[in-house]
Amino acid sequence: MKQKALRMAALVVALVLAATMLGGCGSKTPDTTGSNGSTTKTQTPATIKIGTLQTDDILAVWVALDKGLMKDQNLDVQVTTFQSAQEQIAAMTAGKIDAMMTDMVVPVQLNASGTPVKAVTACQTAPAGIIAGKGSGITQVSQLAGIPTGCSSPTAMEYIYDTALKNAGVAANQIKTTEIKKIPVRMQMLGAGQLKAAVLPWTLFSMAQQQGGTPLLDQKQAAPLTSTVLVFSQKFLDGDGADSALARFLAQYNKAVDAINAAPDSFRDLLIKEAKLPAAVASTYPMRQYPQAALPDQTQFESVVSWMQEKGYIKASQSYQDLTYKVDLSAQ
Repeated sequence: MKQKALRMAALVVALVLAATMLGGCGSKTPDTTGSNGSTTKTQTPATIKIGTLQTDDILAVWVALDKGLMKDQNLDVQVTTFQSAQEQIAAMTAGKIDAMMTDMVVPVQLNASGTPVKAVTACQTAPAGIIAGKGSGITQVSQLAGIPTGCSSPTAMEYIYDTALKNAGVAANQIKTTEIKKIPVRMQMLGAGQLKAAVLPWTLFSMAQQQGGTPLLDQKQAAPLTSTVLVFSQKFLDGDGADSALARFLAQYNKAVDAINAAPDSFRDLLIKEAKLPAAVASTYPMRQYPQAALPDQTQFESVVSWMQEKGYIKASQSYQDLTYKVDLSAQ
């Protein structure tokens, strides 16, 4: 009986050693063929949950997913579209998403409220512009002095409005807004003549222009003021393999950017589908050029932080380093 037990123990040890040797031989990263026919090395699987609003700012991610670029790098990127910024912020705070496409005000707010996040790249230029209603007689930003303009606070739209008027020489005590948080309602009031001007995201800005509105601050003019950014939670950034996953993600993001910039209109149908572009502007909405992945502009971010302190929206300042995270693309 004792000899039988010894033989059984020896067999178990032999099996364990064999399994270990086989495991060691199989631990090398196997070659896989991507959808574009290229041979790549299989990477550690990573899931990235991203929240966004219905906007073209995140088009590069949608294109990368549509082309299978993320899957080729063993990245499970899941994009959830939210109906409001409040819902999106709540999801980030609750840890239901790892990242979000947003404006420069939101990450400052989140950090101040105890949900640390950092921007890994700018996505697009300013998310909104200023437009005057049909028949308002207003043709330039400086004419908005003392005019209650449809807006909401504390938001990037308010920052854009305040900054544009300040740059136009309007005194601080003459910068007036009417609080209308629901953007569709804001546009309806503009169209009905209940507002002389409003700050609107670009899709509704385009619709208001089609209805006879006069652009006061368009995409080109708003571009230097602020940007939209892709921010990740500190929890995700601190996780194992985060740097490698982000390097792979941004490398594919850049490939999608190149594809869009080479033939923008070929992605119109995808944008209409994902951003739910209103039928009134679906065929005419301008397809934009996109920047390669890079940290957002430091001057813009610092200006947003200073403005939020001046308005009393935050108590303590935040540094550029508090708000950004540099990804080493060679880490992929």
